[in-house]
Amino acid sequence: MYRIASLGILLLVLWSTPLPAQAPSIGRVDALVGDCTVVRFGESGASALAVGTALHEGDRIRTEAGARLRLAFVDGTVVQLGERTDLVLDWFLHAPDVGTQNVLLRVSSGIFRVILELVLPRAAFEVQTTTAVASVRGTDWITEATAEATAIVALEGQVAIRNIEPALAGEVVLGPGEGTTVTADAPPTAPTVWGDARRNQFIERTTLP
Repeated sequence: MYRIASLGILLLVLWSTPLPAQAPSIGRVDALVGDCTVVRFGESGASALAVGTALHEGDRIRTEAGARLRLAFVDGTVVQLGERTDLVLDWFLHAPDVGTQNVLLRVSSGIFRVILELVLPRAAFEVQTTTAVASVRGTDWITEATAEATAIVALEGQVAIRNIEPALAGEVVLGPGEGTTVTADAPPTAPTVWGDARRNQFIERTTLP
């Protein structure tokens, strides 16, 4: 009798306890080609992405060989990933009512393009790789990241680049058409104008059909 009563109380508690609310979406998958997956924050298994899949803070996104992916965020930012790219949506705050935007994306490997359509007055938008940090206020740029080095080219606007290690002081600001390389043990190289062939290759590798 007591066991049945206890079970009834337990079921009543479970039914009356509200489920935790899902974190608000910060964007969605806009387009993809090939195999692309996401590991949600706090989970260990990956699930396949599809057009329209909601994105959340803490998501780890991966594109496989031959895959490409375009992500559209609530602040108007677009991120396009080439193949074999690993991206973490580490931090994403967009509060237009108070003019604040704070974004941190981390990419351990691969190639990706970021297009910022709108940055609010109080804004910090950073992308970190294994060797570099890119800080922007509104631009269009492409980055290729490996464990040893990061190559970055600006297509429009300006982007400030520094080594991820604070001890390696030195920052460069790229203008349209300019690129730099950041290795693990040195500040960014001086900006140089990239040739059409190299720049167009980066564009092609991050463009969806």
